[in-house]
Amino acid sequence: MKKVLLGTSAVALVGAYATTAGAAEWEVRIGGFMDQSIGYASSDVSVAGVELSDSVADFDGVDTLSNAEIIFRPGITLDNGLRFGVQVQLEANTSGDQIDESFASIDGSFGRILIGSENSAGSLTQIAAPSVALNGHNSGTLTAFIPFSGTAAGAEVGDDTFRGTLGSTFLENARNNDVGRITYFTPRLFGLQLGFSYARDFNEDNDAQANLADAYGDIIDLGANYTNSFSGIDIALSGRWGIIATTPDDDLTTLNQDESENPTVYGFGASVSAFGFTVGGSFAEQNNSPADDGTAFDIGVAYETGPWGFSFSYLSGENVDDGLADGAVVLGADETLDVFVGAVNYALADGVDLNLYGAYVDFEEDFSSEVALAPGEEVDGFIIGAGVALGF
Repeated sequence: MKKVLLGTSAVALVGAYATTAGAAEWEVRIGGFMDQSIGYASSDVSVAGVELSDSVADFDGVDTLSNAEIIFRPGITLDNGLRFGVQVQLEANTSGDQIDESFASIDGSFGRILIGSENSAGSLTQIAAPSVALNGHNSGTLTAFIPFSGTAAGAEVGDDTFRGTLGSTFLENARNNDVGRITYFTPRLFGLQLGFSYARDFNEDNDAQANLADAYGDIIDLGANYTNSFSGIDIALSGRWGIIATTPDDDLTTLNQDESENPTVYGFGASVSAFGFTVGGSFAEQNNSPADDGTAFDIGVAYETGPWGFSFSYLSGENVDDGLADGAVVLGADETLDVFVGAVNYALADGVDLNLYGAYVDFEEDFSSEVALAPGEEVDGFIIGAGVALGF
């Protein structure tokens, strides 16, 4: 990111802080990214085994996808070596919030502390399959071209995509994404780093005190990763586990919320790099959060030489909606997702990349009962896209 020094008027705003830090002064770095892509997509939607006609479900054609953020990073390094920082991510394309993540950081020889709206330590330490695709297999962005999330022509399709097993191995427990939390990372010693996160409740960008008598709370996440090189071979390993320690009281329990079970999440990942090639993958599982329960794994290979990058990756996800109602087991939809993505990337300059990618997506849903599986919604399609990724 480019460094932008504060002007005279801006220095006055933080003068009190600079004074207490002695010779230290605040600086503000402003950066971010913008990804713009255009692609042709074609998909089919079926309900109960019957394909919908184009007059009912027509998702074919050329479309665009934009993803961009401006990131503000003020920081100050004290004479004793401690660094205090702030990060605020301003969304250019909103879908519910204008600010994505906002947190303060403290860095020193003891490690790193984050306080604010940010992903958990488990998610931040996750290692996954490599990909050079502008819109990859492990983020859910392909739903902009293929309608496998939300509603397609009035049919309810996958709803566990973002931070869930139908779209990623970077899970958040019961999908508690970017909630207010405190996170600590140890210094990296002999290649190993550990992380711990705690959040009281699910409030994101909201300082209201949640009532834990009828809501999940006390969210704990542990994460670790290890990176090292041996004779020109780079390896990376990760593992994570998390639990929601407080669940709703008995008398307030609703369908798909069993107070006797604490939602848990775990996962692991690995990658190996040598001679320009990287091979890697990851696995993640969500349990005891019935609307989100399932598994996901990805695997991929990438090759980089000079300004060129190539990759092929695959994600498989499953979501099983099950729970308890009046003591009886309730079986809901069993949803599966398969995503294949191939991509070529060319770096024109530092922070300027041209990208070409193709993807195939297959979403299937079955409704369970004690005697049979009834077909639900199905979506399958392909995308051919190109775009530019700008990072500054």
